[in-house]
Amino acid sequence: MTYRAELSSRALKQMHGLPGPAFDSLIQATAEVTDYPDDPLRTFPTGDPYVRRAEFGAAGLITYLINDGARVVIILDVTWCEVSSVGRSCGGAARPGWR
Repeated sequence: MTYRAELSSRALKQMHGLPGPAFDSLIQATAEVTDYPDDPLRTFPTGDPYVRRAEFGAAGLITYLINDGARVVIILDVTWCEVSSVGRSCGGAARPGWR
């Protein structure tokens, strides 16, 4: 059974200004996470067994909380970097102590 995805207000704010291709990659990564939230081949553990991270696009990372009882994945944090010929632009922040 697939989990439902929800966005925290923080993640929603961090998505503002995300370029189209990065947004598409974020949607794809979220879809994969809702199919198998603790997939050891696609996701990374954190210090909390219910919080994991997954990459998206060339330089993006989502941090999410798994609620098995409600079958919900809550996207807590969106971090991304866009590299271009004029430099690098990053948004969001994967910080310890997100609570």
